[in-house]
Amino acid sequence: MLKRIITGVVALPVVIFLIHQGGYLFDAAVFALATVGLFELRNMARANGHDIYWLSTGITAICLIYTASVFRVISIYSFILLPAFLMLGCILVLLEGMARHHNDGKWAFNTALSVMAVVYIGFGFAHFILLRDAMYFTSADLQVSLWGLPIDRGEILFWVIMLGTWASDTFAYFAGSAFGKHKLCPSISPNKSVEGAIAGFIGCVLVIMGSLHYLNTAGVFQGSLMLSVLLGFGVAIVAPLGDLVESVLKRSFGVKDSGKIFPGHGGVLDRCDSLLFAMPVGYYVFLFSVMLNTLFM
Repeated sequence: MLKRIITGVVALPVVIFLIHQGGYLFDAAVFALATVGLFELRNMARANGHDIYWLSTGITAICLIYTASVFRVISIYSFILLPAFLMLGCILVLLEGMARHHNDGKWAFNTALSVMAVVYIGFGFAHFILLRDAMYFTSADLQVSLWGLPIDRGEILFWVIMLGTWASDTFAYFAGSAFGKHKLCPSISPNKSVEGAIAGFIGCVLVIMGSLHYLNTAGVFQGSLMLSVLLGFGVAIVAPLGDLVESVLKRSFGVKDSGKIFPGHGGVLDRCDSLLFAMPVGYYVFLFSVMLNTLFM
């Protein structure tokens, strides 16, 4: 517990600084997280006699994150290049797998793991950057004042989803500890309960919708009721699913933590499991809201 507290005290100011700073410094941090996440997944796989193709997955992850970083201000390029690099990356994975495992009976499993690494880690982390700078896609002012401090609107959206994800975990933990009687997925995560999942869902929706209502009332972030509802329900659904996916991933490899980079907290995938689902969903919910507002206003 002491390790967890110390790590949290040290890491939180760094996280706040990087998210607030944005730009290429934030992008570099995201790239570092993705790189460590790929190493964690590869190490878990190799410890169980499997292989994740480092060349093809690494190149594809770099291309995806680079595209999100460089073309953040020109939306049409990111829309075209992200799926293009994702498709080409999957083809590269297939070819590397064919070259390395065409006759040892491991091609299908190792290739599937490598494609999952590209989508789950490379494509997932690229959306951290896209969401942080999502307001570039609109005509609204990029920076506003919140409590007397200058802040980017994209940063506000990023923090709202972060807070919703944390609320989901926190409400689920305390409600599950106090009232949990019915196991949610005992074969995947024995400590999770139905009662905790319900509390996490409600807490996430309330935090996101409450935050957006406050920001809208304060004139800081002008978002529609539809955005508030879709964002709240979307994140509330996918955040715990991201946690469960990472749990079953670790269970399938027979490990407790994906890594040890954060003492007391595990690895990058342990800390970002819910966010790897919540950030892409939040990004596309936001774009969907902008598109509808453009069409019907």
